[in-house]
Amino acid sequence: MAAVSHLKNKKEAKMREAVEKVMSKCGGGGGPISVKSLLEVLNANKIQPDSREMAKIEKLSDDHGNIDRQEFMDFAKKSSLIKEFLDSERTKNIDKAEIAFKAIDRDNSGYIDAGELGKLGAKMNKDQRDALMTKLDKDGDGKITLDEFRTLFK
Repeated sequence: MAAVSHLKNKKEAKMREAVEKVMSKCGGGGGPISVKSLLEVLNANKIQPDSREMAKIEKLSDDHGNIDRQEFMDFAKKSSLIKEFLDSERTKNIDKAEIAFKAIDRDNSGYIDAGELGKLGAKMNKDQRDALMTKLDKDGDGKITLDEFRTLFK
């Protein structure tokens, strides 16, 4: 039973995180968010609310086009829009990590070694490169895999 509770808490924490991301992108801070900014954030992430979701959003908004923070959080827990937003954010980060990884992995070996990391340029000295290698190379084999590299993008 504790495992089920743990999974539920983890899911709720991820949802809260997604809601907070949406709200911060909408400029809501600790107060209400505007429907206009919410729709802009969703559109920027290629997420289009259907007519049912739009009706719910409009029902939540006040006369000034704002949605109360708690009401938005309650709505978001039940809405597929926030899940889509979270999925689109993950995809962006994965794509960025993969693109950067492939640019550094010049020999296409599927990992970044110390030599490739050292070719990143003059912006990092040897100590900084060694520290980065140590931080990313979780298994200590002297090679950074794509999965290890992704930690930079989380």
